[in-house]
Amino acid sequence: MLGTLKGFFGKKENITASDSETYEPKPSSNPNFLTDPKKIRCLLKNIEEAAPICTITIEGTNDSFSTSILDVQLENNQIILDELSPSHGNELVISKKAFKLSTIYNGIHLAFKVNNIETGRSREIVYYKVAIPNRIYYPQRRSSPRIQITVLHIPFSGISERTKATVGGSIFDISRKGLSLGISLTNNIARLQRGDTLKNCRISFEGQMISFDLSVRFVKTSNISTARTIIGGYFENLSSKSRNKLERFVATLEREEIRNRRE
Repeated sequence: MLGTLKGFFGKKENITASDSETYEPKPSSNPNFLTDPKKIRCLLKNIEEAAPICTITIEGTNDSFSTSILDVQLENNQIILDELSPSHGNELVISKKAFKLSTIYNGIHLAFKVNNIETGRSREIVYYKVAIPNRIYYPQRRSSPRIQITVLHIPFSGISERTKATVGGSIFDISRKGLSLGISLTNNIARLQRGDTLKNCRISFEGQMISFDLSVRFVKTSNISTARTIIGGYFENLSSKSRNKLERFVATLEREEIRNRRE
């Protein structure tokens, strides 16, 4: 689980209540960039807890890649990032030693540049260590490249390839390249770990069924409720027909979000 992985990365710093509060931009602050070190650290910890899928763009290529923030180590002034998907992005990162990370937090698009990347490995999976940025692009407006869908209650089910246990829950975040799942369990009976694969996964929406496998990228327990386990991962073995269904569904959600923002 992510707790075990964080133990591998090192002892985490205890965060006081004031440090862990959700960051809310003040009207008098810079509307585009966040530069206050304390607020940057607070924002990154909130993003780590929310566990959104992040997008990586690398200079010299038109491709984009997915990753996730595994850990924010305030005591070491560094962020631990998962390896990139698709996998050829990892070769580009190692050769370029720089990229831009972007994601959506509370409906707001944010981004920052990363340089001087260090590479590590855990359970045969690559991860990256990067310094906490000095500034983050964080405008006070909302965007919707990735959709929060908690209100839709889209069910998810799958089977752990390693333990053969059934996993069930609901999706709280979805994109065309990967999805994150919020799973409410009294205990993690599947004993899911980073690097596991969930087989025969299914999600249902608008009367349609999509089947796929899921490569688990992180597993963590929400601080809000000890019974809630959050899983993040990427699609595998997704048929072209299912991919088309997914893209149409996400596009519908995006149009609905844009329509709601205009009202």
